[in-house]
Formats: sequence, structure tokens, C-alpha cells
Amino acid sequence: MITRILGMLFTVLFCMACTSIHKQGEVVDASAFGLKPDTGKDASGFIRKALEYCVENGAAKLIIKPGRYDFYPEQTFETYLFISNNHDGLKSVAFFLKGMANFEISAPGAQFVFHGYTLPFVLENCRNVKLAGFSIDFARTFQSEGDILSVESGKLEVSFPIEYPFKVENERLKFYDETGRTEYPFGNLLEFDPVRKETAYMARDYYVGNNLKAEQTGPRSVRLYIPEIQGKTGNKMVFAPNHRLVPNIVAHQCEDIEVDSITMYNSGGMGFIAQMSKNLTVRKMIVTPPSGKVVSCTADATHFSNCTGKIRIEDCLFENQMDDATNIHGIYMRIEKVLTPYKLLVRLVHHEQLGMDIFSPEDSVEVVDAKTMVTYAHARIDSVKRLNKDFTEIIFSDRLPEKIKINDVVGTMVTPDVVLKNTVCRRNRARGVLLGSRTSILVEGCTFHIGGAAIMTGGDSQYWFEQGGVSNMTIRNNIFDNCMFGNWGRAVISMDAGEEPEPAGAARFNRNVTVENNEFRLVDPRIVSAVSVDGFIFRNNKIIRSDDYPFSPQQAEPFIMERSVRVDIEKE
Repeated sequence: MITRILGMLFTVLFCMACTSIHKQGEVVDASAFGLKPDTGKDASGFIRKALEYCVENGAAKLIIKPGRYDFYPEQTFETYLFISNNHDGLKSVAFFLKGMANFEISAPGAQFVFHGYTLPFVLENCRNVKLAGFSIDFARTFQSEGDILSVESGKLEVSFPIEYPFKVENERLKFYDETGRTEYPFGNLLEFDPVRKETAYMARDYYVGNNLKAEQTGPRSVRLYIPEIQGKTGNKMVFAPNHRLVPNIVAHQCEDIEVDSITMYNSGGMGFIAQMSKNLTVRKMIVTPPSGKVVSCTADATHFSNCTGKIRIEDCLFENQMDDATNIHGIYMRIEKVLTPYKLLVRLVHHEQLGMDIFSPEDSVEVVDAKTMVTYAHARIDSVKRLNKDFTEIIFSDRLPEKIKINDVVGTMVTPDVVLKNTVCRRNRARGVLLGSRTSILVEGCTFHIGGAAIMTGGDSQYWFEQGGVSNMTIRNNIFDNCMFGNWGRAVISMDAGEEPEPAGAARFNRNVTVENNEFRLVDPRIVSAVSVDGFIFRNNKIIRSDDYPFSPQQAEPFIMERSVRVDIEKE
């Protein structure tokens, strides 16, 4: 009898275990929670229920059927986020994945349209997560685009399509959504060529704030008073947002994240931003403007801050965003006080870097001179105590050198392997890619058509406090197509260092750079501008003078090498 009871109990427990195992690998269809495409109704609540079920049951995949889905902020997740190079704050998040592992959201053909300031995706402390197949757009873009009617004597007259509702209130221009309740403030102006669909030739940024004198001149037109304003009648003037509040996808302290075949039409910040994360793959991502517009994302297409492992960006198109295609860097914290020979008080300085927990016990850090960017000490961390979003106390295992100075900076010693392949970067404001890593960087098979520098490296301990410098960087088999037709660079390839020369005998900031088998179609004579490089090779490159734009009047050498050693430049 006892044997029979034990046998029955074993059977029940075995069946329960089987059920649990089955659920752990479950594929969930979001339509089971009421989600239907093309209804125009708020999808946020349905997605929230589906994700909660996936978390509770350890599901492997969430499937979303093709069609349009609209997301409003009322039923979203709500969380406070510190996001590197974006603005922190309380966010309304449509897809909030926290602590999830071995999970995929698969939505080929799904069109996600977000309303207001709804942040699409946040991944926090996730492992082995994949997002695939959908597009991201916003019902009202964060920028406003107008047609230039006239420019004269510090006055700009612009006509806005009906999709950009506006009012002139107390002689100030204000943009709204279709309800007239949600404001879309602007902070800078930039002219675009609607024929070429890119920044206008040699256009400059106008950082005007949101306080220009304005007067309405017609039902859809406004005259703005801007000293020294320039522009061409018939071109577009883009009124870009004065914030980075709504990036599209945020990965925070994650590992093994893949973003595959996703299209982004707009954002209120970065397209994809990863911070303090490891092993990240961006594959077949398209960043492009909505139909009839000239701007896609309102900041970088992709951005990686204090990430490790391997960063792979492959087979992507990044075009018409208002900042770089990618920026890969660490963060420097500034030394505010030497508390003891073993203890520092350090600070995050830039307002878009606050709240970043970039150090952990057992980490090795470099101590860097703020003026020369020379690393003069290394130390291992024993403990870290964050006091608030600005200040952190660090205790080190070993005694610090006496030469450590206030206002110098500390940064991590661990940097990622970077691979950028078969990707097109074009028509955007500013640069192509900003790259920083002391491990290795490969840029291969890419095409750059950029108003400024196509590839830029450097470090900064004065404003953004972005940790940079490169080692073992190879740039090969790329096409540099008519870069430098704007105002955002010193050469097609630009490598920077500290504000002041490094001391005699000190290591150079950039090391071991090879540029080979590329094609340069030039509208500006400056091919490479490099500061503080040890080991630079330029070979087997094809150089063509282009007539697609007026050739720059710059009387400059094609190669400007400052404070550099072991330089080998093969010229045609």
C-alpha cells in the first residue's frame, strides 16, 4: 500500500515537472492576451499582460503577428531610468524586460507606432535576449520639419505641413501634437537639401534654444528672427528637439543581446543604446526617415557606453539621423578629492552621464591626466559606494601614487572587441562612427557618405567625459564617398588626443592603426588628421577627386600627422 502511494506521488511529481519543463520552453502568441493588429486601440495593456505571463512561466519566445499596433503611455510600465548620453527621468515603457533570460520577441511584419513620450523598449539585467523583425515609428515625430519660404537680414520664414501643429504664443513658436496638449519643444535648427535628402551643403547648426521671437505670417507659416541665419528657399529647415528623452531600445547591464532586422523611423533620442553590457549584436538594422521626411532618429542611430565583450554591427543602414551612426566609448569619472592614500571621491560630470554605475569591486582602472590624456597610474578596486547620481567613493586595494591630482579622471581598463561590417552610413548630421577601444576594432566593407568625418576617434575629459583612444584598429575595403561636405570634422578619418602634448617618452594615445584597400572619393583634400599615434599604416588605397560637390577651398595637406611616430603612408 505504501509502495503504491509512493508510486502515485512520484507520478504526480513527475507530471508536474514535465509541465514545468514544457512551460520553460513555451512559445507565446500575444494574440492570446487580446492583442490584435490594425485596430488603432492602445496595445500597451495587452503587451504588458503577455510579458508578465512570459516572466512568470519562463517562456522562450513571444510572437506578435504582422500589422500595425499603437502604443499610448496610459497602460505602460513606469520606471526611473538613467540612460547614458540621453536624459534621465521617469519613463513610460511599452516593452519592459527585466531579469529575463533565453527569450525572444519575434514580430516580423509588425509595425509598432508609439504616441507621445512612450519609450518603446527597455532591457534591464537580461541575458541571451533577441528582438527581431518589427519596425518602430512615432505618430508625431520629435522633430518638426518646415519648408523655407525666405531668408533675409536675420529673418527666416518657414511653412509647416499640417502634421506639425504649432502656435505662436507671446511671440514664441511652440509645437504640439494633434491634441494640442503635448508640447514638442525644439532647441536647434539645421538645414536639409530635400533633393539630395541630406544635410545641406556646408549647413551649420543653429543652437537657438526655444526662445526665438516669432510671428505668424499665414495659416501654416511663421517668421523667426535669428541673427546671421542662412538658408536656401525650397530647402527644409529641421527644428530638432531640445532633449533626448525617448531612445527606442535601451539595454542596461545585459549580456548576449541581439537586435535583428529592426527598422527605426524616428526616436526622441538614440535608436539603440547599450550601457554596462556585454556581447551585443546589431544585425540588419535600418534607420531611415518616415516617408516625406528628412530626419530619422534625433540622435545617434546606435550607441555603446562602457560595454565589454564583443560589439558586432553588421549589414545595417544608418541614414538621416541627427547624430552619429554609432559611438562606442567608456565614461571617465573626475577626481574631486583624495580622501586617503587608498580612497577617492569621484564624480560623473556631464548631465547625460549621471547615475552610471561604471565601476565594481575587483575592476582595474586607469588614472588619466585630464590635459594630456596620458595614463599615469593603474589601480584595482576593493569596494565602491555610490553616494548619489553624481558622486561615488572608491576604495582601492593598493596605495595610490602621490602624484594623483584633483580634476584628473579615472576610467575602466576593459574595452570591447568592435566589428563594424557591410554597413552603410549616410546623409546624417555630424560624423559617421566614433570609435574607442583598447582591445581591437575592425571596420570593413562599409560605405560612408557623411557631412563630416567618416571615422573619428578620441577621448574627452573636458565636456562629455567620454573615455576613448584606440589600439589595433583596422580600416579596410571601405568606400568613403564624398565625405566632409559639411562642418563636422577635420578629415575623412580623424584621430584626436589630449588638449596638451604628452610628455616626452610617454605612450601615444592611439596605437597600431592600419588603413588599407579603401576607396576615397574626395570633395575635401583632408584624408587623415591624426594626433598622438604610435604605429600608423596607410597603403593600397584608391584616391579619386570627386566633382559631385564644389571642391573644398581648404589649402590643407591630405595627411596631417601630429605628435605621431612609426608612420608609414603610401601615396599614389
